[in-house]
Amino acid sequence: MEQRAPLRVALIGAGFISAQHAPAWVATPDAQVVAICDVDIARATARRDQFAALGQPGIALFTSVEETFVSSPLDAVDIATRPESHHALVQAAASRKLAVLCQKPLAPTFAEAAAIVDVCHLAGVRFMVNEMWRFLPWFRDLRRFLGDPETGSGSLIGPAHYLRIIGPRRPMRRSLPVHENQPYFAEMPRLIIYEMDIHWIDAARSLLGEVETVYARAGRVNPLIRGEDWAMLVLGHRGGATSLLESSWATPSDLPEPRREGDVLVEGTEGALHFDPQAMELRLIRPEGTSVVARYDDLASSFQRAFDGCIGHFAAAVRHGQPFESSAEDNLRTLSATFAAYDSLEWGTVSRLDEFSG
Repeated sequence: MEQRAPLRVALIGAGFISAQHAPAWVATPDAQVVAICDVDIARATARRDQFAALGQPGIALFTSVEETFVSSPLDAVDIATRPESHHALVQAAASRKLAVLCQKPLAPTFAEAAAIVDVCHLAGVRFMVNEMWRFLPWFRDLRRFLGDPETGSGSLIGPAHYLRIIGPRRPMRRSLPVHENQPYFAEMPRLIIYEMDIHWIDAARSLLGEVETVYARAGRVNPLIRGEDWAMLVLGHRGGATSLLESSWATPSDLPEPRREGDVLVEGTEGALHFDPQAMELRLIRPEGTSVVARYDDLASSFQRAFDGCIGHFAAAVRHGQPFESSAEDNLRTLSATFAAYDSLEWGTVSRLDEFSG
């Protein structure tokens, strides 16, 4: 196999989430960020300073995407901007035959997301969505311990029939900005399902297989926001399993009560697997007793490892011509379940993905 040089990458967008992209790019041997572009030069400078502190100085700064593409020899782009900007940015990158890594959520609508995927397909460029939740170390272990997600073959607990994920249990401020690092949350017409639960939906798909049905209940408590700030989703999987996902940015957490954000329970015919985010351990529960099968670093380190894993996977796959574990086409299936939840809310019924209108 021909050995390509490390990818030359432009980071497009130097806002809040890009602070976790930077260490991940520095950590991968398969790529190097050579340019940073942001309309706010102060943000771009701050991100360049972060790269320099991590041992990678000398990155060029730009405030124009067009100037970035003209001035910098590139192989790939990392688009870390808000969803409504993704279509135009992906189109610009694809027209220059650059591989694309794009932040989630991919687009404000399913039709636009599908159009973005088509742009890259027609241009013949590699395209992956930066959905890093499935790269969290406990989800990696759960996936390994569960074997085949739809038959249960190779599972430590037999075929899995139930997954419960407890999402955020914290309040969003009732003063502006409602979120210090992402103040635009207040204006989003679709919020906690679109912005947060999409992570859990993708994780549920990776653990229990494809989603066939979605039933959603959700609402808004905070008067300062447009979108929903609490939700409960019931996912029906193709193999017969069920996932229950709950989240709230409307109520304070009740620590040290153990059912806190990030708690994951998978039940099977022969036992259960439980990730406890307080103890930071994964436990195997069987009738004869409970054992710890994995322990993890603190949450902050684990989340950075997830970004490292996702971005490193993208760079290695592009550089060495390997398939993506979570391609853009795969992410469309996560998005279809996410948007189907809003159909369920609108109609008050179970939404079937084979009937999903987008």
